[in-house]
Amino acid sequence: MKTFTSLMAGLAAVAVFAGSSFAQAPKPATPQATPAPAPAAQAPAKPAAVKDITGEFVSMDKTAKIVIVKHVVDQKASQMTLSVDEAMLTTLGQLKAGDKVKITYEEMGGKFIAKTIAKA
Repeated sequence: MKTFTSLMAGLAAVAVFAGSSFAQAPKPATPQATPAPAPAAQAPAKPAAVKDITGEFVSMDKTAKIVIVKHVVDQKASQMTLSVDEAMLTTLGQLKAGDKVKITYEEMGGKFIAKTIAKA
Protein backbone atom coordinates (compact mmCIF):
# COMPACT_ATOMS: atom_id res chain seq x y z
CA MET A 1 0.00 0.00 0.00
CA LYS A 2 2.94 2.25 0.76
CA THR A 3 4.29 1.84 -2.79
CA PHE A 4 0.89 2.53 -4.24
CA THR A 5 0.64 5.79 -2.28
CA SER A 6 4.15 6.77 -3.31
CA LEU A 7 3.38 6.02 -6.93
CA MET A 8 0.19 8.13 -6.83
CA ALA A 9 1.99 11.01 -5.17
CA GLY A 10 4.72 10.86 -7.83
CA LEU A 11 2.16 10.90 -10.65
CA ALA A 12 0.38 13.86 -9.08
CA ALA A 13 3.67 15.77 -8.77
CA VAL A 14 4.53 15.07 -12.42
CA ALA A 15 1.09 16.25 -13.52
CA VAL A 16 1.40 19.48 -11.50
CA PHE A 17 4.85 20.35 -12.85
CA ALA A 18 4.08 19.33 -16.42
CA GLY A 19 0.81 21.26 -16.40
CA SER A 20 2.48 24.44 -15.19
CA SER A 21 5.22 24.17 -17.81
CA PHE A 22 2.65 23.88 -20.59
CA ALA A 23 0.74 26.84 -19.24
CA GLN A 24 3.86 29.03 -19.31
CA ALA A 25 5.05 28.04 -22.79
CA PRO A 26 5.22 31.12 -25.01
CA LYS A 27 2.87 31.12 -27.95
CA PRO A 28 4.51 31.16 -31.33
CA ALA A 29 4.36 34.51 -33.05
CA THR A 30 1.54 34.66 -35.57
CA PRO A 31 1.47 37.25 -38.26
CA GLN A 32 -1.27 39.79 -37.91
CA ALA A 33 -4.26 39.01 -39.99
CA THR A 34 -4.29 41.37 -42.90
CA PRO A 35 -7.51 42.09 -44.67
CA ALA A 36 -7.91 40.20 -47.90
CA PRO A 37 -7.09 42.36 -50.90
CA ALA A 38 -10.06 43.50 -52.90
CA PRO A 39 -10.55 41.31 -55.94
CA ALA A 40 -8.80 42.86 -58.86
CA ALA A 41 -10.93 43.93 -61.72
CA GLN A 42 -11.00 41.26 -64.35
CA ALA A 43 -8.50 41.80 -67.08
CA PRO A 44 -10.23 43.04 -70.19
CA ALA A 45 -10.97 40.18 -72.50
CA LYS A 46 -8.71 40.25 -75.49
CA PRO A 47 -10.57 40.74 -78.71
CA ALA A 48 -11.53 37.54 -80.42
CA ALA A 49 -9.40 36.66 -83.41
CA VAL A 50 -11.27 36.44 -86.68
CA LYS A 51 -10.59 33.22 -88.59
CA ASP A 52 -11.55 31.85 -92.00
CA ILE A 53 -12.42 28.33 -93.11
CA THR A 54 -13.58 26.83 -96.36
CA GLY A 55 -15.79 23.79 -96.21
CA GLU A 56 -18.97 22.05 -97.22
CA PHE A 57 -22.38 23.23 -96.00
CA VAL A 58 -24.10 20.38 -94.15
CA SER A 59 -27.24 21.79 -92.54
CA MET A 60 -28.90 24.72 -90.82
CA ASP A 61 -31.28 24.94 -87.85
CA LYS A 62 -33.28 28.16 -88.04
CA THR A 63 -34.82 27.84 -84.58
CA ALA A 64 -31.48 27.23 -82.85
CA LYS A 65 -29.74 29.69 -85.23
CA ILE A 66 -26.85 27.32 -85.97
CA VAL A 67 -25.08 26.11 -89.10
CA ILE A 68 -23.07 22.90 -89.45
CA VAL A 69 -20.13 22.88 -91.85
CA LYS A 70 -17.81 20.00 -92.77
CA HIS A 71 -14.16 20.99 -93.23
CA VAL A 72 -10.67 19.48 -93.02
CA VAL A 73 -8.39 19.94 -89.99
CA ASP A 74 -4.92 18.36 -90.02
CA GLN A 75 -5.93 16.16 -92.97
CA LYS A 76 -8.96 14.82 -91.06
CA ALA A 77 -12.60 15.57 -91.85
CA SER A 78 -14.32 17.49 -89.08
CA GLN A 79 -17.65 19.18 -88.50
CA MET A 80 -18.01 22.63 -86.99
CA THR A 81 -21.15 24.11 -85.51
CA LEU A 82 -21.42 27.89 -85.78
CA SER A 83 -23.95 30.31 -84.32
CA VAL A 84 -25.48 32.77 -86.77
CA ASP A 85 -27.55 35.91 -86.30
CA GLU A 86 -31.08 36.49 -87.56
CA ALA A 87 -29.97 38.54 -90.59
CA MET A 88 -27.82 35.67 -91.91
CA LEU A 89 -30.63 33.13 -91.78
CA THR A 90 -32.37 34.56 -94.83
CA THR A 91 -29.15 34.47 -96.87
CA LEU A 92 -28.42 30.91 -95.73
CA GLY A 93 -31.81 29.76 -97.01
CA GLN A 94 -30.26 29.78 -100.50
CA LEU A 95 -27.61 27.20 -99.54
CA LYS A 96 -28.19 23.48 -99.84
CA ALA A 97 -26.28 20.51 -98.42
CA GLY A 98 -23.03 19.92 -100.26
CA ASP A 99 -22.45 23.56 -101.32
CA LYS A 100 -18.88 24.80 -100.86
CA VAL A 101 -18.79 27.78 -98.50
CA LYS A 102 -16.24 30.22 -97.12
CA ILE A 103 -16.89 31.29 -93.53
CA THR A 104 -15.38 34.08 -91.47
CA TYR A 105 -15.95 33.49 -87.76
CA GLU A 106 -14.67 34.30 -84.29
CA GLU A 107 -14.56 32.27 -81.09
CA MET A 108 -16.20 33.90 -78.09
CA GLY A 109 -16.83 32.08 -74.83
CA GLY A 110 -16.17 28.68 -76.37
CA LYS A 111 -18.69 29.26 -79.17
CA PHE A 112 -17.97 29.84 -82.84
CA ILE A 113 -19.89 32.83 -84.15
CA ALA A 114 -20.16 33.24 -87.92
CA LYS A 115 -19.55 36.75 -89.24
CA THR A 116 -19.93 36.00 -92.94
CA ILE A 117 -20.90 32.92 -94.93
CA ALA A 118 -20.62 32.93 -98.73
CA LYS A 119 -20.52 30.33 -101.48
CA ALA A 120 -16.93 29.53 -102.38
